[in-house]
Amino acid sequence: MVTIEQVAQHAGVSVATVSRTLNNSPAVKAATAQRVRQAIEELRYVPNQPARNLRRNESQVILALAPNFSNPYYSRILTGIGDRAWELEYSVLVCNTLGHANSELRFLKMLESHQADGAILLGCHWDYGWLARFAQQSHIVQCCEYVPDLACPSVSIDNYAATREMVAYLQGLGHSRIAMIGADNQYISTRLRRQGYLDILAEAGLEPRAELYRLADAEYSFASGLAAAQELLAETPRPTAIFCVSDILALSVISAAQELGLDVPGDLTVTGFDDVDYTTIVHPYLTTVSQPCHEMGRRSVDLLLDGLQNGKAVPSERTFLPHRLMKRESAAPPKFAETI
Repeated sequence: MVTIEQVAQHAGVSVATVSRTLNNSPAVKAATAQRVRQAIEELRYVPNQPARNLRRNESQVILALAPNFSNPYYSRILTGIGDRAWELEYSVLVCNTLGHANSELRFLKMLESHQADGAILLGCHWDYGWLARFAQQSHIVQCCEYVPDLACPSVSIDNYAATREMVAYLQGLGHSRIAMIGADNQYISTRLRRQGYLDILAEAGLEPRAELYRLADAEYSFASGLAAAQELLAETPRPTAIFCVSDILALSVISAAQELGLDVPGDLTVTGFDDVDYTTIVHPYLTTVSQPCHEMGRRSVDLLLDGLQNGKAVPSERTFLPHRLMKRESAAPPKFAETI
C-alpha cells in the first residue's frame, strides 16, 4: 500500500505539503499542488479518509433536514443538495423530521458529537428561536424557509415579491374576486405569500374578504386542498380566480372545479406555487411560480462548505434566487363581468 510519505518523496515535497494539497489548502502554490496530484495519480495513492477525518475532527457528512419526503418540492431541493455534495466529496444524511421541532433537535445534536460537520434545514418554522444555540456553535444554512431574527444564512426566493407578481397578473387579466388557499403552518414563506396577497389587493382598492380565504393543512395535502376548494366554490358569488400557495393545492382546486362541472380556465382561473413536475402532466397546464429548487439546494451546500473548508463563519445573510412566473393554460380572463 502506498503511503503519504512515499507520495511526498516522489513529488519532492514534505508530507505536510501533500496533506495540505489533499485538503485543498490555498497555502500550496498551484505548481506544487499539480506536482503532488501527479505523484498521487502515478503511485495510485488512496488517502485513508477515516483517518484524515479523525485528525481534522471532521466526518465529511452534512445533514439535510426535510419535513416531508413525499412532497416533490422538497425532493428537488434534496437532489440539488446531494448532487453538489457529491461533487465536493461530501456525503449527505437526509433526515425526515415530519416538521417536528423535537425531531430536528435530535438530529442537530449530531453536530455536537461530530457525527456531521454541518446542517441544511429545509423546514424550520419562523419562530424557531432555539436554533440560535446551534447556529452559534455549528455551521448551519436555512434553505427555502428561515427564521427572520436568527443570525444564520438562508437561501430562498423572494416569496413576497413572487406573490405580488402573480396576483398582479390575475388582476391584469381582469379578476377582482381573487381567493387564496394558504396552509396552516408556521413557515415564513406562508406568511410572506399571505402578506403579498393582501398588500397587492389593498393597492388595487380591493377589500380583503374572509370568505375568500381558506387554509389547507400544514403539509399542503391534496385532501385538505380539495376541502378548502369545495368551500370556496360554494360561495355566492364564487371567486373567478384562486391563488394557491402550492401546486398540489392548485391541482386539488382544479379537481374540485371539474367535479362541479366547471371549466378551468373558462369558469375559474387557478394558479399555484413551486412548479413541480405535476404541473404539466395533464391539461390544463398549471400557471404557477417557478422556484429554482435544484439550484437552491446546490447553493446551500456551497454556503455551508465555504465556511467548513475555510474555517470561518458563514455570512448571516439572506440569499434570494430569481423566480419565474410560468403563464400556462389554467389562467384566463373572467368569462363574465365580476360582482365584487
